[in-house]
Amino acid sequence: MNRRNCGAWVAVLVLAGCGMGQEEHQKLLNEALAEQKATMDAEMKKLQGAHSTELSKKQSEIEGRDSLIAGLEDEVRTLGGNLEEVRKNMGDELAAQAAAAEAAREELKASQQEILQLKRLREQAEAEKAQFAALTARFKSMIDAGRLEVVRRDGRMMLKLPDAILFPSGSKKLKKGGREALVEVAGVLKDAAADREFLVAGHTDNVPLKRGGRFRSNWELSTARATEVVKLLIDQGVAPESLAAAGYGQYDPIASNESAEEREKNRRLEIILLPKLEDVGI
Repeated sequence: MNRRNCGAWVAVLVLAGCGMGQEEHQKLLNEALAEQKATMDAEMKKLQGAHSTELSKKQSEIEGRDSLIAGLEDEVRTLGGNLEEVRKNMGDELAAQAAAAEAAREELKASQQEILQLKRLREQAEAEKAQFAALTARFKSMIDAGRLEVVRRDGRMMLKLPDAILFPSGSKKLKKGGREALVEVAGVLKDAAADREFLVAGHTDNVPLKRGGRFRSNWELSTARATEVVKLLIDQGVAPESLAAAGYGQYDPIASNESAEEREKNRRLEIILLPKLEDVGI
């Protein structure tokens, strides 16, 4: 029974009470009120049940959404961390690649410089080989006569003349045969190697000079002889700015000085062909 019907029923009972006893009227009224209360309690319980079900459903939906949001947040954080790690790894890899590329460029540059240097040295060696052959050919008659040698020593090309044909013992004065040999040498040098510089070097053995002589040491004697040869070469037309004189005395031997033959090898005069600065890369 709804509220409207219950109200109508109570009104009927009130009106009807006018024709019945007090006790009966009260009984009917109590019954009507009890029925109305039971009906209202049932409806309230039903409404409460439906409301509880709806609340549970809403709560489940909310919890589901919260769980989904939490999962998405975790995934976002994970992706953010992974992205940062990827960026870092990519940065490290790119830096390593850049360093490797720079190292490769430096290595290539060094290799190119080395190749150029080797090419320059090879060209220099070929030029010196050709010049050595040309000088040997020009001095063939003197070489065959034993008055001169064209040699290479310590990486330098030189003309070597034995002391025996050049100077008397202990003297710087040229012998006639020595002067003639040097005149011939000067003619070749000024024509065949006009663009080179020459070091005229005197050498002796290790036998000390006699006391009372003009020179106090083999060093002084070798230097004086070298200077004397330079003067002759200049007189024969070799440019003075291309010549230098040096005395080594006994301190640059080519033999051991233990025998007369070895000491004779050490007594010599060398005309060394000096390399041009561009030939050595300076």
